[in-house]
Amino acid sequence: MPGVEEGHPIQHQHHSFLGVFPSYFAQKARAQVLELFVSTAILDLAVAMVLLFEPIYLYKQGFSLVHIMFFYLGVYVLYFFTLPLGAKFAKWHGCEKSILVGTVFYVFYFLALALIAWQPWFIILASILLTLQKTFYWPGYHGDFAKYSLKEERGREIGNMIAIVSTVFVIGPLLGGLISSIGGFTMLFIVASILILLSNLPLLITKEEFRPSHFSYTDALKRIFNFKEWRSFLSFIGYGEELIVMTMWPIFIYIVLKNNVLSVGGIIALSTLVTSIAILFIGKLTDKKNELGVLRSGSLFRIPVWFGRAIVTNGFGVFLVDIFSRISKTMVSVPLTALIYTQAKRSGVMNYIIYFEMILVLGKILAILGVLAILTTYQGDPWFLMFALGALFSIFYSFARK
Repeated sequence: MPGVEEGHPIQHQHHSFLGVFPSYFAQKARAQVLELFVSTAILDLAVAMVLLFEPIYLYKQGFSLVHIMFFYLGVYVLYFFTLPLGAKFAKWHGCEKSILVGTVFYVFYFLALALIAWQPWFIILASILLTLQKTFYWPGYHGDFAKYSLKEERGREIGNMIAIVSTVFVIGPLLGGLISSIGGFTMLFIVASILILLSNLPLLITKEEFRPSHFSYTDALKRIFNFKEWRSFLSFIGYGEELIVMTMWPIFIYIVLKNNVLSVGGIIALSTLVTSIAILFIGKLTDKKNELGVLRSGSLFRIPVWFGRAIVTNGFGVFLVDIFSRISKTMVSVPLTALIYTQAKRSGVMNYIIYFEMILVLGKILAILGVLAILTTYQGDPWFLMFALGALFSIFYSFARK
């Protein structure tokens, strides 16, 4: 893949495939970014089919909420220490090779998940494989995007990427619910694995060219404790709330909807569809230098959304809360990601990306420990306290600065 200075922008004068409001879409995206768009769309279709149902699957296999949280605790603690190794691989072999290796581990992870139904102890192997997938995939993905995205329309490029992901997340949960209802979770894992392997094809279009370079494992660990960047540190810790959304919210919906997997997928698909247009608008706002205003508004907006989850009692309530959750999260993630990639360009792409990702992981570890403390010590209904914890983490986003 050509270097940044060699990448010729691809001018899109009409955006006929999108039709309306072209100013909401990236006009000059490089070929490398477009290839990443297509690859991510295919991969995230597979992820969308499984992600919502992953904790539900573990719950249905007889694992308690405490056991499920310990599963994710093992993944993220291990990931914290292996993440710099993934960065070393990406710096030496290239970001796209790192992505390819990560997807292979994803396929083996799904195989291990399927085997849990036969032998529960395969959950240990699954945790190791998921860790390896994250270790190789995320440094490569963030490094590739940060390197080739354009500063003047980075917000729109990120917004477009999220819009693409949201589009496949309209189809994915519904398709995943349908497949798992008809053919079971094993069939779901097989279909998802095929899509994950296919997602590598767009990355093979342009040959990646890079200069192998060194990445220091110890320097990556030391930087976390450099409190000169304390505001960034706290804002990244806010991502801990994602862990609660990813693990506890799907199980809560499953219980509210009376154990109906297809209904879970359908409602989440519909809420994602409704919020897709808002994502493009937020991306454009970010490019107009309103990053911090949009981000802080989203951070505050998430607080009542979290408490709204606790009073949901039916499918319509789930639908409304999920819509507002997705809009508020986009108001946070688009500007914050744009700020992260801009800072990465200034201070060294991979070094800053790993700094961000390691603190994000710390936030998720803290969230898991908080949920475990609630589940193991509180005798009443734990859902309100767990969602209140999510609201607390959301406040940390507002500490971000340029």
